[in-house]
Amino acid sequence: MSADLSELARPRRGHFDLGTGYHGDLWLELDGLFLWPARIRPAAQNLAGHLRQYGPTAVCGPVAGGAFLAQMVAELLGAAFLPAYYEPGPPARYRLPRVVRDEIAGWPVAVVDDAVNAGTAVRASCQELRAAGAVPVAVAALLALGPAAAITSTLGLPFHALTALPSQAWPAHACPLCAAGTPLDQPPA
Repeated sequence: MSADLSELARPRRGHFDLGTGYHGDLWLELDGLFLWPARIRPAAQNLAGHLRQYGPTAVCGPVAGGAFLAQMVAELLGAAFLPAYYEPGPPARYRLPRVVRDEIAGWPVAVVDDAVNAGTAVRASCQELRAAGAVPVAVAALLALGPAAAITSTLGLPFHALTALPSQAWPAHACPLCAAGTPLDQPPA
């Protein structure tokens, strides 16, 4: 499974603006993970198996690849699906639809994303869930990049990932690649 997930995401090394206020040395084509849903279903089943122990009433995913995976996991768990929509910042945020916010107070919720690097989307989704009165219980991802395991300590939640890839991410203002004069690479079009 690990090699397949990495291969589907077409990893590329360099110096990239990750679009979250961070720069990193790894670019992934995450949409490639979802081109053939049947290929990713075994991974979704694996994540659902990890998350079942937390008894989530719902699974939340940032709208993009994370939402596709979160919806699969929610279906496998017999749970509700909560989409978190990106709102540009600063600071960037993820918002739940009003109808969802009004229904989820007290619900235990797992947060699922396709890949976690700096954890920006996962942290923002957890913040939005808490603001709506829900209780984040765990975080899961297909891919953990570099320091992603820090999610456990910063959010105080268990973190489950199926595959780990080495990488580095830095706040854009503290990027050592920028400081060394390394130009930003353009992601493939």
